[in-house]
Amino acid sequence: MPLALDEPDPVGIHRYQLIVLASGMVDVLRSAGGWICDRARAGWDVNVVVAEHHDARPLSILGASALDGEWSDVVNAASHVGGLAVSARLLAADERIRADVLKVLKRGLTQVTVWGDDWPAEFGRKVDPVQHTLSAAARAFKAHALGAVAAPKDPVTDTETLFDLGTESFRPLYSV
Repeated sequence: MPLALDEPDPVGIHRYQLIVLASGMVDVLRSAGGWICDRARAGWDVNVVVAEHHDARPLSILGASALDGEWSDVVNAASHVGGLAVSARLLAADERIRADVLKVLKRGLTQVTVWGDDWPAEFGRKVDPVQHTLSAAARAFKAHALGAVAAPKDPVTDTETLFDLGTESFRPLYSV
């Protein structure tokens, strides 16, 4: 069952939080599934909002939870937690999400990670990629999660390419 944004922590323990926004389940699993799994195994609470999904089981396999809520509410909540990860495809396609993520970046309090190639023009340039080496467990769980969504049987690679954004990576089009 998906979590709600305003759901209290039943144990009262504050853990690192990662909120992930994705346009599709296969995209998030294929591009960042191992990284998500490794974060969850390291003790992070990983909550994922996927625009097009009907089954949260692949996320559960990775140790993540499906999160319900309006995109802007989710991004706003992410500005108060440890990290936000967003598909570049989603950033390029949705102006509201892009604006909200840029606000989070400008505050400089939240780690923002992006994956994918559809880089939005509002970001001056792609930042240098960061290669995340997947643990053996992450590779296994990622393969199982991809199987749960009937994704094509491409082999799971040892690394995933992500982009860690900071305020220096944002450069509006009107700047010199």
